[in-house]
Amino acid sequence: MKRLLLFISIVLLFVSCGDTDDHIYTDSSENMIEAVSSKRTMSAGNLMQESNAEQKIIRTANLRYEVNEMDSSLKAIKKLLIEFKGDVQSERQYGQNDRLYTYLTVRVPAEKFEAFITALLAGDEIRRLEEKNISARDVTEQFIDIETRLITKKEALKRYRELLQKAETVTDMITVEDKIRRLQEEIESQEARLKYLAGQVEMSEVRINIYEVTKTTYIPNKSDAFFPTLLRALHSGLRGIIIVFFWFIRLWPIWLSIIIIRLITKKRNKE
Repeated sequence: MKRLLLFISIVLLFVSCGDTDDHIYTDSSENMIEAVSSKRTMSAGNLMQESNAEQKIIRTANLRYEVNEMDSSLKAIKKLLIEFKGDVQSERQYGQNDRLYTYLTVRVPAEKFEAFITALLAGDEIRRLEEKNISARDVTEQFIDIETRLITKKEALKRYRELLQKAETVTDMITVEDKIRRLQEEIESQEARLKYLAGQVEMSEVRINIYEVTKTTYIPNKSDAFFPTLLRALHSGLRGIIIVFFWFIRLWPIWLSIIIIRLITKKRNKE
């Protein structure tokens, strides 16, 4: 009897093992893969924090000043950009009252940020400095967080691809492929974010608002001269006469009725 029970237990054990092999991907598989990936990337994350001891700083500046002459000031700014290997992101110019405004957004390498501003404000074209505002934002923690997450997700992606090769049912294949697709989208999004932050750190942004006070010169209106005014008056009078004439023409039924009534009245008076 004991031998029979032992034999049945062995058979049941083999059957249960066969059932679990048919379904490689289960709900616990996802948790296990991500847990393993996280553990493997913990040491990598610690090493990354040590290697990224250099701070990642995004620097921006806002400058506003009056210039003696707009064109020469713009030429001086663009000459400095060539010297400091910067570029113009946007430029807008407009006039208002007695002032000509120009808004520039430029980017320069972060290591030349302070030197560029010093050289810019030392220019002879500046008449009066009104605003200088420099700010810095530390994004080192964001860098480390994104890079660590990327390592974890790439490790998990590798495990899911290995799991896909072992999938035996269509359901498991679809489930794993969907997880792979979502992981790839998350990785691409994180990489794009990291690239954007790196660009902001490498190239600092400087917003320049300059204006020139222009001289107001009175220009007489030629339309106020005597002869042009006289010609316009004659033209307006002639046009009024033509309008009245055609207005009378449009009333021809009334004039015709009046003429007929007068003729009938005269004829009756003669009788």
